[in-house]
Amino acid sequence: MGLEYQIKSVVRAFRIIEVLARESLTAVELTMKLDINKSTLHRFLVTLKDLGYIEIDDNNAWRLSQSFVNLGLHTQKHYQIQTIARPYMERLMQEFKESAFLAVFNGDEVHYVDSVESSHAVRTVFGPGKKSPAYAVASGKMFLASMKREQLESYLASHELKPLTENTHTEIAALKRDLQRIRESGISIDNEELEIGLRGFACPIRDELGDMNAALCIAGIASRIQEKSKVDRLMKRLKEDANKISWQLGYKEGLKNEEELV
Repeated sequence: MGLEYQIKSVVRAFRIIEVLARESLTAVELTMKLDINKSTLHRFLVTLKDLGYIEIDDNNAWRLSQSFVNLGLHTQKHYQIQTIARPYMERLMQEFKESAFLAVFNGDEVHYVDSVESSHAVRTVFGPGKKSPAYAVASGKMFLASMKREQLESYLASHELKPLTENTHTEIAALKRDLQRIRESGISIDNEELEIGLRGFACPIRDELGDMNAALCIAGIASRIQEKSKVDRLMKRLKEDANKISWQLGYKEGLKNEEELV
């Protein structure tokens, strides 16, 4: 990116972060190392501290906070999930000839972070970076079903359930019934709720604490995923693979036999 697009304050903030990632330094040491005057540096330090990304120790030296470290750990975990999930996604696509996806949730929307597209000319495409409303897709409903009660109520209070198709849940009571079914079955289904003609399925990927970090999904043209025997086989395989990925992330309850890992 050209220099004309750079925001100098952002560049300076990251220079401070990069230096503190290597060592803890006092304000005086930072001023000398970064060639920034005291008043300017003070504003950056106070802002970063207020955001919770840096802190000052007993020796008046600034360092990165645990919150900042956690950002890196979360990012690393997402990369780890993608690496582990990729071969399972490829196998799902090959077996069922429909697109497989990996989705995460930011509290508002579902983000698709990886995909293996079907070879069909007409197929579902949710490339990395694409977003969907949580209440209208299988992965999103799985995330909602995994929320604590107060988290779910907060989400419902701040999000309008807009009718995207005639099958979209627009009533909170109906959505809650669906979420309860998802909790009981361990699998979420999108019955053309985002777009007519598209059907999707999702299962949770959990970490060592049992928290849902991502969703393993498969979706395709609804007319190709109607036969009961195919749907049953797809759901069984999806649950098994999501459990195996979870096991590799440290979750122990989802898999009885580790020898089944690919």
